[in-house]
Amino acid sequence: MSIICATDFSPPARHAEEAAAALAGRLDQPLWLLHVQEPEVELMTPASAGQVQTMLQQRLAALAARLEGLSRRPIMVAVKQGRAAVAVRDFARSHDAQLIVIGSAGHGASAMVKLGGTSERLASGSDIPVLVVREGDSFREWAEGKPFRALLGLEEGEASASALRWLSRLRAAGPLDVVVGRVYYAGEAHQHYGLAGQRRSYTDPDRTVESLIERDLKRMVPSLPGQGELFYRAKLGMGRVADHLLELAEAERCQLIVVGSHRHTGFSRMWSVSSATLHLARMGVAIIPPDGKGVGAMAPSPRLERVLVATDFSALGNAAVPWAYTMVKNMGEVILAHVTPSEGQAGVLSELYAPALPAPHASPRVEAEVAARLRVLTPASATERGVVTRTEVLRGSDPAKALLTLAEQLGVDAIVLSSHGRSGVARAVRGSVAEAVLRGSSRPVLIVRQPHG
Repeated sequence: MSIICATDFSPPARHAEEAAAALAGRLDQPLWLLHVQEPEVELMTPASAGQVQTMLQQRLAALAARLEGLSRRPIMVAVKQGRAAVAVRDFARSHDAQLIVIGSAGHGASAMVKLGGTSERLASGSDIPVLVVREGDSFREWAEGKPFRALLGLEEGEASASALRWLSRLRAAGPLDVVVGRVYYAGEAHQHYGLAGQRRSYTDPDRTVESLIERDLKRMVPSLPGQGELFYRAKLGMGRVADHLLELAEAERCQLIVVGSHRHTGFSRMWSVSSATLHLARMGVAIIPPDGKGVGAMAPSPRLERVLVATDFSALGNAAVPWAYTMVKNMGEVILAHVTPSEGQAGVLSELYAPALPAPHASPRVEAEVAARLRVLTPASATERGVVTRTEVLRGSDPAKALLTLAEQLGVDAIVLSSHGRSGVARAVRGSVAEAVLRGSSRPVLIVRQPHG
């Protein structure tokens, strides 16, 4: 494994050189300084080309000697020919690089149609993490033991999980404060958390929604190895995600933004969050491609502290309840839920056109009666283990949607419910709540099936 620093000896490249040396020292990785001669060198005579090659090697060697105090080990140098982005990427692959570092002055607020500098072409479609450096002081001071602050733009999926793993390795090597951030849009967020009837504004931050998002961010990233603080921030969006990530990074005084990349190429880059962030940022940006390890390491040691279990009061439905209590940790919480049907066509229309919540609660009388039936299902061992039982009685024509909304509102760690195993015509007519929950949930789901025999 190695780190590759591409340099053209420009002022932005000097910042990248210092950052790469600091990272190599902290991560204990070999460092290559690489300069790429553009193809026009082929127009030179062999003698002239040889003289230029020698001069570049000497210049790189002098630069390596100056940086060895930061890298704490000898630095290797190389000169290649070709188009810069392609040559750097090919060299990095052939040397099993774990990181490419390059400097860039940035484009500021210039239009995305100008996208196409070397750093952006290098990061676009790369299967190796690319760090684009705007200033080197933060990395040099970090190598000396002073923490700096990074923003991690976190979403669901492998790209963000890979970015998190990369940032974790960086934090394990030296003190690093991390702001875990997410951009949200008012309508989508209110719908997701079942607060559609409570939306007041599309332009003003909603603290209720933001507290739920920050709670979920903390669930996804409860801790990170190494030294430094962890912060969780939600940012209201009204335009491009990248613009709001930059606003959050500046508000939080971050020196680095870390985002996962879906490796967009061509015109699709103009709509890519990672490409737009790289194009517009005034601070360093790390673009992290998927590492092939999936999403499992978002929360490497899951703890089931709050479990939602639903029953329709059938024998099989009730059989799911003990599983929830078995799964939850001592002193945890189990939410016993039941969804009652909407009261006639008027109830269905009310849900569609004037919802207080996508999964409104039942009337007080019905709620009290059903809650009492739910509490009877609590096993005696729950009290001994300190497990808290909470009941939720919902009303809706779509039980799966009601349960999924409740799961998001409460931030449960897992959902448990039974499946009647219907198939054929019965399944087509009556549907499968378990299947719909399994398909729509972002959280682990345990399906309890009817035993055969």
